[in-house]
Amino acid sequence: MENLFEKEVLVVNQKFTVLNNEYQILAEDGSEIGFVKENTSVLYTVLKLFLSNKMLPWSMQILDSQKNVLVTLSKGLTFWMPKISITNSQGVEIATIKRKFGLKPKFEVLNTTGNVVASVIGDFIAWDFVVYDAQDKEIGKISKKFGGVLKELFTDSDKYMVNINNSLSDKTLRAAVIAASCVIDKVLKERD
Repeated sequence: MENLFEKEVLVVNQKFTVLNNEYQILAEDGSEIGFVKENTSVLYTVLKLFLSNKMLPWSMQILDSQKNVLVTLSKGLTFWMPKISITNSQGVEIATIKRKFGLKPKFEVLNTTGNVVASVIGDFIAWDFVVYDAQDKEIGKISKKFGGVLKELFTDSDKYMVNINNSLSDKTLRAAVIAASCVIDKVLKERD
């Protein structure tokens, strides 16, 4: 079994679905090595009719190819800058991703003591993001790939290339970089 947290290059490919967000996680050779599945309830589906998606709480699980839960991402009800909790397979919080205000889209990854351990900073159109560690060393990149005119205009289905520096050995930070690609899509790219 391939461990997706050890890969240097991943493709996070959002599948077109009506109700839930689902993503395939592909290795560089195109083989499927994991999934991301959003957990939604009937109440969530009803609330989406009346409230902005960006305000509503949500939960997603990153699963390996055997469908074992590796980490869970969850966001509570938010009116302004969202904070996303990352918990391990035992339900213990290992990090959080917090959106920051600025001209360019920016997220910070915080450890369990609240210290910033990484920053995810995007360009003005929020297609290319660079991930820096606490010492401002580049540890990864996340890039949205153009899906074609029709796909971009008529669906919310997006594809992200995730590159993680091979010198990054911290599995929590590696998980946070992969999680950030889903957070970027959910927080910045999903339409109401």
